[in-house]
Amino acid sequence: MEKLIEKLKENQLFYGLKQEEIKKIFTCSQAIIQKYEDKQTVFEKGDIIKNIGIVIDGEFNLVSQKYNGARVIVTTLEFNDLFGEALIFSTAKTSPYDLVCSGESRALFIPKSFFINVCPNSCSFHKILISNMLSILSDKIVMLNNKMKILNAETIKGKIAIYLLSIYKKTNKLTFDMPMKRQELSEFLNITRPSLSREFSNMQSDNIIEIYRSSIKILNLEKLYELSE
Repeated sequence: MEKLIEKLKENQLFYGLKQEEIKKIFTCSQAIIQKYEDKQTVFEKGDIIKNIGIVIDGEFNLVSQKYNGARVIVTTLEFNDLFGEALIFSTAKTSPYDLVCSGESRALFIPKSFFINVCPNSCSFHKILISNMLSILSDKIVMLNNKMKILNAETIKGKIAIYLLSIYKKTNKLTFDMPMKRQELSEFLNITRPSLSREFSNMQSDNIIEIYRSSIKILNLEKLYELSE
């Protein structure tokens, strides 16, 4: 547990908290760790969400199912990413998405009750945790606005440009590894995989980006911003 806490202390949820305080949070909240197999469903559309989850191993895909059966990846969650934080406070109470594992994965769950009730041990750092949660929810709104911008883009190049710029802004690097596989990215952008591959090829031919396996290098940042408008 000590090694896990050492890694998780960088999580925005625990910002400003000491390692020993994080350990007490896990004890007071009765947090648990769950293991999942590849493609195992964590929760489905319509399920009531009662816990906040933190990815500690592997990847999880938040998936929207269309009426025709097609899957659209809303987002991919990796180490230290949170899930369920918006759903547990929603008046809707149930999830509009499925959460599915991509490979063997583990997640740590903290019950909702710990965030809405007074800590039974009167922990002095409880207020910091709640403040951090409010910041996370605010950031989530910004992220969803960005997702809507992607979906509303008129061209496939525009969708790709907005997505690549979001990674650039997050990492502050012109060269980075793509967090999603090609099929997952096509579902996230709501386009077909052949169309995605074709536009990637075109953007590379136009010297906007350079692709090597799962790595992308932005060659023309100004053009990428132009395509995103």
